[in-house]
Amino acid sequence: MKRIVQKSLFIFISLYAFQGFAQNDTIIEEIDAIGKGKRSIKPTPKAGLVPTLIEDTSKTQLKSEFVFYEYTAPSELQLEPISPAKLKVIQPLDKLKRGYVKGGIGMYTTPLAEIYYNSLRSRNSSWGVQGRHISSNSSLENTGFSGLSENKASAYYQHFTKKSYWKGELNYKRDANHFYGFNPEDTAIEKESINQAYNNFGARVSTSTFDTDSGELNYSGSLAYYNYSDKYNAQENNVLLDFNAKKLINSEQYSLDFGVDFNNYKSQEDISMNPLVSVVPDPITTNNTIVKVIPSVITSGKKWYVKAGIGVFADIQDKTKFHFYPEIEAKYNFLDIFIPYIGINGGLERNSFKSFTQDNPFLLSQVNLKNTNTRYNIYAGVRGSISNAISFNVQVARKSIYGQALFVTDTLYSIGNKMNVLYDSMDVTEVTAQVMYDKSEKLRVFLKGKYSFFSPLNQAHVWNIPALDITLGGVYDLADKILVRSEVYFIGERKARVNTSGEGVAIEPDRSYSVNLKAFVDFNLGFEYRYSKTISAFVNFNNLLSQRYLMYYQYPVQGINIMGGATLRF
Repeated sequence: MKRIVQKSLFIFISLYAFQGFAQNDTIIEEIDAIGKGKRSIKPTPKAGLVPTLIEDTSKTQLKSEFVFYEYTAPSELQLEPISPAKLKVIQPLDKLKRGYVKGGIGMYTTPLAEIYYNSLRSRNSSWGVQGRHISSNSSLENTGFSGLSENKASAYYQHFTKKSYWKGELNYKRDANHFYGFNPEDTAIEKESINQAYNNFGARVSTSTFDTDSGELNYSGSLAYYNYSDKYNAQENNVLLDFNAKKLINSEQYSLDFGVDFNNYKSQEDISMNPLVSVVPDPITTNNTIVKVIPSVITSGKKWYVKAGIGVFADIQDKTKFHFYPEIEAKYNFLDIFIPYIGINGGLERNSFKSFTQDNPFLLSQVNLKNTNTRYNIYAGVRGSISNAISFNVQVARKSIYGQALFVTDTLYSIGNKMNVLYDSMDVTEVTAQVMYDKSEKLRVFLKGKYSFFSPLNQAHVWNIPALDITLGGVYDLADKILVRSEVYFIGERKARVNTSGEGVAIEPDRSYSVNLKAFVDFNLGFEYRYSKTISAFVNFNNLLSQRYLMYYQYPVQGINIMGGATLRF
């Protein structure tokens, strides 16, 4: 028992000593253990650490064993020249003149007077007025008195916005002439009895939009009215409404043309119209309205273009007739030089007393008015440009026409010095060509011609319509001082229908009488010398070859007519 106690005490003392060593205690103790042996544990020696004072706290520079070489990279400083500052100078616009006066005198006692007066340059509006007079107190050999006069005056005002414009117009025109197509040696008629005068009063309001946004609807439209009358109580009133709308949807352009054309024509019985003829035509009253609706769509690519639509026309008189016409055209661009195209269309054309007498002033005051119906017009051609200065267009067309107006000599209500209108259906084949040479503003020359093959249904010929028609014209500007203008007209042979036989009169297979009107050339030449920007002088030679050709049967034109004058801008 005593031995066990000794062992336990020894273990306890050993653990206690080990713990003291681990804690690094510096206290030295001796322990006497009770037992048979006497044991002592020596303390563990420890080194004492005594801090020392460092008087120099600077760091010692380490000596490097690396060798450094100095090397300068080559460099060159290049200065780029700076362009001198430029002042953007906008050339001033040409100074506009407010007015223009032109006056002259020619053979056959032919005075000319023109005046124009307008506003200056403006972003918002413009206006202008003009007037013109020309007359001739001529008397041709073997004809009645052939004097004539033309007078007109007009005014306009237009207003602009960023996306639209409005325009209003007023105009008046008076054309006078004489029915001189007879031989005064056979018939004595005072010139007052063969005088005719046409008066035209007109007004027009138009508008248009030009929104650049591709998705917006753009439209244009106009409303016009005129009153047209002559010396013999014939009178015509016309109201014309035109409207067009366009809209781009995706890559296609959709458009709609709409129009209403109302015409009222009245002619009154007037015995004084021809004192030598006791028969007078009956008075005529004609009311006619044409309504058109033409929807179409246009699609195109970089080289091609296609238009497709349909025209619907209503001809409203005593009864209403509807007409339908295709509206198709396609073209393709080859190398930006040649553009072949092909198409088919048609339409209903208004024939009026005004349109007839402007083409032929020797017409009776009582005429029968019908519209011309082009049932189809198939055409194909090539247009393009050979160079920057030369362009061309060649076309072949085939038409079917119902109600083509033809002028024929009248002997029932006149002594053969007036003309009437009749209508016929026909097929027409036309070949047309045009060439234009445009060299800047110095020289411009054009040549155009048309040859037609007619196949009339009822008449022996298409009276007073030539098969060949050629026009050559040009303008040459020499140093902006001398301006030369020239026009040459060639009109081929025509046939004129007459109602009696006589010298030079042929009998046709249908027993009608005809006269051959020879082909002719009408050459006009004009010169203008610009002394300054405000003053210039001119001289014109009309019918330079002095051919007294017949425009209509028994109606020769004047020979050469020379006119000179001056212009003044202010």
